[in-house]
Amino acid sequence: MPLKNSATYYGPVTRFLHWSVFILFIWQYLSAAIMTHLARDQTLLALMQGDFYNWHKSIGLMLLVLALARLIWRKTTPLPDWAPVLSPAERVFSHWNEVRLYWCMFLLPLSGYLFVMAGGFGVKLFGLYDLPNPIGKQGGLAATMMAAHIVLSYAAVVFIAWHVSIGLQHHWLEKDGFLNRMLPFRRP
Repeated sequence: MPLKNSATYYGPVTRFLHWSVFILFIWQYLSAAIMTHLARDQTLLALMQGDFYNWHKSIGLMLLVLALARLIWRKTTPLPDWAPVLSPAERVFSHWNEVRLYWCMFLLPLSGYLFVMAGGFGVKLFGLYDLPNPIGKQGGLAATMMAAHIVLSYAAVVFIAWHVSIGLQHHWLEKDGFLNRMLPFRRP
């Protein structure tokens, strides 16, 4: 089975990177909701609030690495041709939205990292290793990055919703099999 994309389908590497980022983004939103609403002495799924924060920060950095891998793979591996079922307007919009999703994939973890480092919170990578803080505590930077992180997270939700909605519209309403190009475990 070829690992690269074909003229009509996304290859297994592209699919893996796409769905890995998607699943981890879902985790990030769920963990953010949990960690900001869970009391310090409460547990959920055998994790305390601090554990959720550490996992959120660790997975954020993992997402940054995956985003970089996606970008490198994208730049070195040709994409399939546009799906013939997409109108010219849908192609323009999809490209515009995809660019913004890539920006979010990079800026969300970077703003989160800068927030926790400048805020003096630090990162204990997967609860095992304290990452060094190269910038030190800086209150103004921390506040700015916290605001950016929150705004970017809401923007990402909008961009993801648009991305998903066009795929579902074509696949379920127009029944043109559009999502088969990217769904895991579907063969061309």
